[in-house]
Amino acid sequence: MTFLRINYQLLRIPLQLVEHIAITQLDEQAPTRLAYERLLIQCDRAAAYLLGDENADGRAAELHRHTAAVRVEIARRQQRVDATNATLLDLQRARFHQRRQARRGTDPA
Repeated sequence: MTFLRINYQLLRIPLQLVEHIAITQLDEQAPTRLAYERLLIQCDRAAAYLLGDENADGRAAELHRHTAAVRVEIARRQQRVDATNATLLDLQRARFHQRRQARRGTDPA
């Protein structure tokens, strides 16, 4: 098991290098960054489960907490946008009905 843990730690070095060099340059909410971080979480969780690697478990938990907070913020922002759009749609719908009622009032038929 120790040998497998060491191999996983060696495998993880290039993944961390990519994360530190390329991924951290992306916006925290970029889909590419979130997808890569999700990959790292899954790899670390697998290593924690299969190899009993406590370090991998800790890394997975910490990264999951961070990405969960980012995803919650994305969802909240999208809800605000949806609420704003719904308000605008209701306003436009009310204006349409007012104009339609005004036209009916001026129609001779």
